[in-house]
Amino acid sequence: MEKYDVIVIGGGPAGYPCAIRCSQYGKKVLLIEEFALGGICLNRGCIPTKALYSISEEIYFSKYRSVEKKINYEWKNILNEVLNDVILRLRTGISMLLKSYGINVIKGKAKFKDVKTVEVNGNNFISENIVIATGSSSYIPECFRNNKRVITSDHIWEFQKLPESVAIIGGGFIGCEFATILNRFGVKVKIYEMMDTLLPGKDREITDFLKNSFEKRGIEVILNQKLESCDMIEAEKIFISVGRIPNIPEIEGLEFDKKGIKTNEKLKTNIDGIYAPGDVNGKYPLAYVATKEGEITAENICGREKEMNYDFIPEVIFTDPEIGVCGLTEEKAKEKGIGINIGKFPYSALGRAYADKKTDGFFKVIAEKDTEKIIGIHIIGKGATELVSFATLAIVNELKIKDIEKILYCHPTFAEGIMEAINDINKKSIHLPPKKQF
Repeated sequence: MEKYDVIVIGGGPAGYPCAIRCSQYGKKVLLIEEFALGGICLNRGCIPTKALYSISEEIYFSKYRSVEKKINYEWKNILNEVLNDVILRLRTGISMLLKSYGINVIKGKAKFKDVKTVEVNGNNFISENIVIATGSSSYIPECFRNNKRVITSDHIWEFQKLPESVAIIGGGFIGCEFATILNRFGVKVKIYEMMDTLLPGKDREITDFLKNSFEKRGIEVILNQKLESCDMIEAEKIFISVGRIPNIPEIEGLEFDKKGIKTNEKLKTNIDGIYAPGDVNGKYPLAYVATKEGEITAENICGREKEMNYDFIPEVIFTDPEIGVCGLTEEKAKEKGIGINIGKFPYSALGRAYADKKTDGFFKVIAEKDTEKIIGIHIIGKGATELVSFATLAIVNELKIKDIEKILYCHPTFAEGIMEAINDINKKSIHLPPKKQF
């Protein structure tokens, strides 16, 4: 029975960073992965989906009328290129990283023998610190199971050819991202969402803008519609994107609920020496949150006593237009009784947006009325998924309007829209008329 300082179960965005950070602090680490290094994020989620997003953008019509595009592609060749030039290369990179840090990697399914012992492929390993980073799986409601038309985000990589039509059940970020991608590839798309808006919980002006944009592109959006069978759906495929469920291993005494394994801010479970970062704890099903949780788990294992802060989690959604948000929405601020001032600026007033022929969208900044502290930044438009990190920096550090006004913004860039929206809070935007309309 071999002993390790740390055993990490799962080689996804929570597990492998945790293993590396523990190794950096001198710990002897074993990492166990049942399927492939990188987890769902690298192999079937974040990375390959964004590759498809980029490809779909390339095959879309030219932004300039003076440029004529002739597009020719084979779907199976696209999948093969994503698999070999993107996924495989990155997975190999992770493998080499783990090897360079002296981390022992075993492929197989981990089973708990007790709270200190794990069995893999018939061999037992023991450790005082075990990290459960087993992630999550797509959830399919019972009423949709056993129907041959039903697929999830995992299945699209198995298609020999794209379907002619797809009904997407669930208008969250996964459903909206795939709606964008499939629409660009010429698939007829219809989204069904049981709530009264796409992307429930996001700023209502943002979600309304996205719905209108989708409909202009031919994506049909049906809101306030809860489906309980496949009978009323005519599409060739039914894409289920209504959430994910945690992959919780069997271990006696471990506390969990339907959301996931219960953890505190140090990612500790109720069992001493067992941690659970990433999707498996059900807090935020986002790869970059999982990575931060994995790093903080390692810090605590190594005696550095750090806590995870969930107050300001940025989110990016790769739709067309892109979305990047952080902090309170207008609706949530009012619900909390916070007095606010709002500044907005349209992409249609940005020089860079015209140069890129990407004038759809707007910037929205929310500040506390009394303190002028920035508490929310919401962007829909080209570059939003990159710009939101700047927004997070401002909100986390409790910067005020005057702090952001000190910054010089390069021209022509999309970032200038943040500057203009912040200036608009006090009606000082140079590039908006006194009474703006957009």
